Amino acid sequence: MEEQQTTTREWLWGFVAILTAPSRVLPLLGRHAGKVFVMALLVSTGASVLTNWLYAHSWALHRQMVEIARQRLEAYIAQHPQLTPKQQQELHQQLQLGMRFSLPRSLIGGLFSNTVALLSLLGLLWLVQPLVWVRWGGLRLGVIVTAFGYTVLWSACGEVLTAVFQVIGGSLQVQPSLAAFVVPEQQPVLFAALSRFHLGTLLQFGILGFLLKQAAALPLWRAMAWSYSALLLWVAAIYGMGIAMT
Repeated sequence: MEEQQTTTREWLWGFVAILTAPSRVLPLLGRHAGKVFVMALLVSTGASVLTNWLYAHSWALHRQMVEIARQRLEAYIAQHPQLTPKQQQELHQQLQLGMRFSLPRSLIGGLFSNTVALLSLLGLLWLVQPLVWVRWGGLRLGVIVTAFGYTVLWSACGEVLTAVFQVIGGSLQVQPSLAAFVVPEQQPVLFAALSRFHLGTLLQFGILGFLLKQAAALPLWRAMAWSYSALLLWVAAIYGMGIAMT
C-alpha cells in the first residue's frame, strides 16, 4: 500500500524536481498527464491571483493600470461615436468596478485565461514539430503535456517575482524583460506582449527544450528551436489580437 501511494504521488514531486534538478523529471514524462496539466493550471492561476493582489495593493501600479485602461476605453469610445452618453457612462463605471481587486473574479478570470494560454501553447508545441524536423507522433502527446506542465512552475515563479519588482519600483516598467524599455501608456499592446518574455518564461522554455531533447533524442538546437518557436508564435498571436482590437 505504501509503495502504491509513493508511485501515485511521485508525479507531484516532479514540480519540486523541476526547480532543483530538472533531469530527475525525465522518468516522469508521459505519466499522469491529466494530473500534471491540472496542477500546472492551478499553479499558474495562483500566480495570476497573487500578481493581481500585489498590483491592487500598490497605489502607484494601480494608478498606472487605471490610466492605461482609461486611455484604451477613451480610444474605444472615439471609434464608436454611436454610443450614447449613458452608454459611455456605463462603460466608465464598469471600468472602475473591473479595476477593483475581487478574489472570486480574479480566480474565475485566472482559470479561464490560463486554461486558454496553456492549451494554446500545447497546441503550438504540437503543430510546430515539422518546422524543426520533428515527426508528428514521434513523441507521445502525454510526454509533451507533462514536460510542459512541470516547467510551468518556472513561469509562475517568474510572474510573481516580476510583480514584486514592479511593486518595489513603483512602475510596470520595472521588470526583467524587454518590456522595461517600452512605455506602457504609449504602447500598451507592445508592452503587454513583451512582458510575456520575463525571466521565468525564458527559463521555462529553456528547460522545456532540455526535456524535449532528452525525451526525443534530438540535437539541443532543434529542441530549443521547437520550444522557443512555440513561445514566439504565441506572443506574436497575442500582439496581433491586441492590435486588431485597438
